[in-house]
Amino acid sequence: QLLAPTVVATPHVLARTMVVDVRLLKSDLPFKSRKPITQALQILYGKVVVQGRSSKKDKNDKNVRLIDFAQAFKMSLDDNIGAHWHVLVGENIGFACKKRNQSMGLFKVVDGDSTVMVVIWQSPGIEEPEPLAASADGAPEAKPAEGGKAAEKQTVRVLEPSTVEKDSEVASVVETIKLELAARGEDDTQVLAQALRAKLTADFGTIWHVAIGHDFVLEAAEDRRNHVVLTTGKLRVACFQHEQFKGGILLDFGKMVATLPYLFLTIMCFGFMTLNSVCKDANPAAHTGFKAGVRDAFCHTDWENNLQYFGGAAMVCLLFSKYNKRFSSMKIEKEIKIVEKPKKA
Repeated sequence: QLLAPTVVATPHVLARTMVVDVRLLKSDLPFKSRKPITQALQILYGKVVVQGRSSKKDKNDKNVRLIDFAQAFKMSLDDNIGAHWHVLVGENIGFACKKRNQSMGLFKVVDGDSTVMVVIWQSPGIEEPEPLAASADGAPEAKPAEGGKAAEKQTVRVLEPSTVEKDSEVASVVETIKLELAARGEDDTQVLAQALRAKLTADFGTIWHVAIGHDFVLEAAEDRRNHVVLTTGKLRVACFQHEQFKGGILLDFGKMVATLPYLFLTIMCFGFMTLNSVCKDANPAAHTGFKAGVRDAFCHTDWENNLQYFGGAAMVCLLFSKYNKRFSSMKIEKEIKIVEKPKKA
């Protein structure tokens, strides 16, 4: 089980990760989140992968460290930003996924002579089906694999799940992947991932996430389904279905408070113009309908002083908004929450 201690980014901690160069290549993450996420990635990679490196160059040891890093980074994202993140780590990865807006980040991590790609994203709730004509035109056509029947005899090993029930949907997914791989001779893992995702979506519905490569680690959301990992030759294929619905209307408290001063000032201005026109009218008996209702409800009170409360509320909200923005910025800069596995006794 993973623990989630809070680690302050002290100069000592940062010095140990100076050898790790992290570059954000592509992203639609909110700008305020990009720096903390990049720093957390750099520190985690330095602690788990770089510091955990043994003197012997063992490929299995590196894969274990990458798995630990992916798990730790995913837990850091889940704890600090929100649940159900996916983390993909590896070299020369082909991936075809559907993302939620403002949730995707593609990072390049350079550690000496080693370079890995790190991809993070969250699933959307709905994927609109593509028009049949557009889907047919955009998907790459399958072509026979080089070597004819010999290619079809290549051994396929299902790593996850450990057991596949006969006639289950997972069994059908595995069979579809086998047939698709046998029908294609693609060396481009990106093209193959896109084609496989299109086939899975057509046969089993949305929303599919596919990763293909030789060495990679995928740490996906816990509530995924139809999760399959298999190997064929040196190629590794991982795919799963996952949607993420966020119930109700999401409110950003900071933005809501920032808009309140303008709302109160607008109410005060329009209220003053309306009440000044109605309450100070020399012929109140002529009022009917809306004007009569406004006069009966407000004009018998001290409406001019009452409107000043809206101005006071606007000033309070404005000051609180500035304080909240400053406090949030200081908190992000001061601490970076990361997670690490407890050492075995």
